[in-house]
Amino acid sequence: MADEVLAVEDVPLEEDFNTLVASLAIDDTLEDKLAKLKKNVDEKLADYVDVKRIEKDEDFKAAKKYRAAVNDVKKPIEAQRKAAKKKYSDLLKTFDKTIGEITAPIDKLSDEYKAEIDRYDGECRARRLAALSGHYYDLAGEMGPLVPYERIADDKWLNASFGEVKAKNIIERRVGELLHQFKFVNGLDYADESEKAWAVAWWTRTLPADSGEVAAAVAAHREEVAKAAALVSTYEQATAPAPEPEPEPAPLPPDPEPMPDEQPEPEPPLGVPRCVRVVQSRPEPDVAEDAASAPQRGYRVVIECATADELRRVRAVMVDNGIHGYVERM
Repeated sequence: MADEVLAVEDVPLEEDFNTLVASLAIDDTLEDKLAKLKKNVDEKLADYVDVKRIEKDEDFKAAKKYRAAVNDVKKPIEAQRKAAKKKYSDLLKTFDKTIGEITAPIDKLSDEYKAEIDRYDGECRARRLAALSGHYYDLAGEMGPLVPYERIADDKWLNASFGEVKAKNIIERRVGELLHQFKFVNGLDYADESEKAWAVAWWTRTLPADSGEVAAAVAAHREEVAKAAALVSTYEQATAPAPEPEPEPAPLPPDPEPMPDEQPEPEPPLGVPRCVRVVQSRPEPDVAEDAASAPQRGYRVVIECATADELRRVRAVMVDNGIHGYVERM
């Protein structure tokens, strides 16, 4: 059917179509009749147009008589109006119904043509869409998944009246602009990968007209991130539990028995307060010669004025300097 040339033959009609259509209307003779009727009514009302003020009973009776005469003029006209209205209302209903039956085949044939036109146009639009979107993705490369064709598409490109070459030229220009921006976005100096991912997502979501808007958006994002981090730090500090008090030091062992022969008091090691006296502890009992690996002899460290913290410091100094023994407070 697509290769056939459709032609409509001129079918001779028994009567001229325009004449038949015109005959369906009410003729103009009705207007002349109505004009004559109005003139006749004016003549009948001429004797009653001067309505006088009622002053007495005789005037009252006369007014009622005149009003009845005036109403009598209207009665036949109103009766004729109602009869004509009914007649022409019925004719109009018949007219509408008959015209609908006459034009029904016209509408049916028109709908068949429209359905075929829509089918073919839909197929053409689908082919055009596939061609244009494919052309776009060929040009877009790795940008394609981030910015799909629908983001730049215009529905009028699919119309048969819009040339496909023209549409492709528009796509090429638009893709060139987007690729330039895409390269700019990926080339910015970012603090880390998460900031870069945010910038790329912002760009794909907004597609700004100017690449400079991306840099401004990244700077604003950095400020927001810094503010958020400061707020989190402040909150954590405010809600952190208070440090637990340090435990009291364990009670020191009782003083050992006095040594019979005390050695001279050695100087305290470097870093130990001057109020510390180092006293050699009592000698260890004799051990067998094969016990060469036994611990060295310890010292008794006496602190005359000390706090718990100082006791711990002295003990640490002893350990660092290889001094064996224990600490006591006077």
